[in-house]
Amino acid sequence: MTRREYRKKKAGKEKKWFQKKTALKVFGGFFALMAACTVLSRAAASVLVAQVEVESPTGGTVTSTFEGQGEVVPSDEKQVFLWAEQQVEKSAAPGIAVKKGDCLVQFRMEYLEKSIDKKNSEIDQLKLQLEQQEVAARGSSYVSSADSAARTLDLAKAQLDAASEKADQAQAAYDGYAGESEEEENEEERQALEGALQAAQNERDAAAQAVDEAQNAYEDAAAQDAAQEANNASAMESARLAREEIQVQIDDAQKELDVLEEYQAAEGRLCAEEDCVVLENSVADGTVTTGAEVIVTGSGEWLLRGSLDEDSRKRIREGGKASVSMDSGERALDVEIRSVDTGEGSGNTGGNNAAESGGSESGSSSSGNSGSSGSGTGGGSAGSAGVWYAPVPEGTEVSYGDTFTWKVQVPSEQNYDCKIPLTALREDSQGNYCLIVSEESSALGTVQKAERVPVTVLEKNSEEAAVDSVLEKTDQVIVGSEKYVEEGDQIRIKG
Repeated sequence: MTRREYRKKKAGKEKKWFQKKTALKVFGGFFALMAACTVLSRAAASVLVAQVEVESPTGGTVTSTFEGQGEVVPSDEKQVFLWAEQQVEKSAAPGIAVKKGDCLVQFRMEYLEKSIDKKNSEIDQLKLQLEQQEVAARGSSYVSSADSAARTLDLAKAQLDAASEKADQAQAAYDGYAGESEEEENEEERQALEGALQAAQNERDAAAQAVDEAQNAYEDAAAQDAAQEANNASAMESARLAREEIQVQIDDAQKELDVLEEYQAAEGRLCAEEDCVVLENSVADGTVTTGAEVIVTGSGEWLLRGSLDEDSRKRIREGGKASVSMDSGERALDVEIRSVDTGEGSGNTGGNNAAESGGSESGSSSSGNSGSSGSGTGGGSAGSAGVWYAPVPEGTEVSYGDTFTWKVQVPSEQNYDCKIPLTALREDSQGNYCLIVSEESSALGTVQKAERVPVTVLEKNSEEAAVDSVLEKTDQVIVGSEKYVEEGDQIRIKG
């Protein structure tokens, strides 16, 4: 090999080495650039891609929590209505314990006695009016005009008969006269007979006219008698009805008098029929009652009465547990709900109904007039959709009207296959849905994105929702994120 060939070969080797070295540098720079880009992309992703919190779907029941207010009431409450139209001398104040037979209300006896005197006077006046109507009901006597007219008519007919008979006789005498002689004295006799006939006929005509007039007078008199009789009958019927009405008034007044006399026999005292506590008293001393005033009494054990709204009344049941916190500051206690009254007639009452009565115009005993109130007897409280009752925990000191707050947790009757946190539930114009984490391959590797999954809400509370969907127990449901996430957004799981 010549020197020239050797140098040429050597130069070729150096050139290949240089090219190889350059290629290695290029590849090294490329990979370094790729590593730098990866680092930069991951750094950018940490800033731009939302971090999300995820949970997997679970199964089971959905527990709803209900809260409300309540108060302490007795198991039995009674409304004692006061006697009407009586002046109150004194009455038991709210909070007073009253023994059986003790006085709830003392009415003023002087006022009561005046009422009795006034009622007796009213009855006496009514009885006098009754006697007057009894006299009027017998009818009034009168002389019949038709009787007199009938006698006049009979007399006219008799006179007509006599005149007719006289005219017939004159006619017969005239017709039987046969004056064959033309002597003057015979002519005079004929004229005399003719005159007598004419006079008899005139008398008969006058008698016939008198009969017609008497007949008309009789008919008019008979019509007047009929009208008088009808008027008399109408007056008698009116008096009879008035008499019956007055008798009813007397009977009612007598019943009222009997009641007043019962009040008088009770010495004007309205007494309790059992041991009780006066809860409410709407009457003021010295006032005259109208019959609408009421004293509310309570007896039996103390009960907790919680007010229900439309939602809670459909879910809370007898036998459930309630956490009760008295507003007086005692610690929360768990109680068992004894009964629930939804106001639909299906719930058990918290106590027993009872009746005390007060005086009324329709009559009653002196023990009083009553009806049961809502509290403690299943009536519910104003403004609520229902109530529940529970016994006061042993050792807890309470009094009527003490208030408390309550909380009841009620599990759903159904076990659900799929539950998700309420924070995962979303809604738009297409309906309810949630987002889960899905993975996709890209030039930079595998990335995580938010995928939409439609759901149908079956039941929910303030924390979770039972849904019907295609979710699997292994799915990662997005329940929170550091920024707003939509379907298709790239995400990464916080951790």
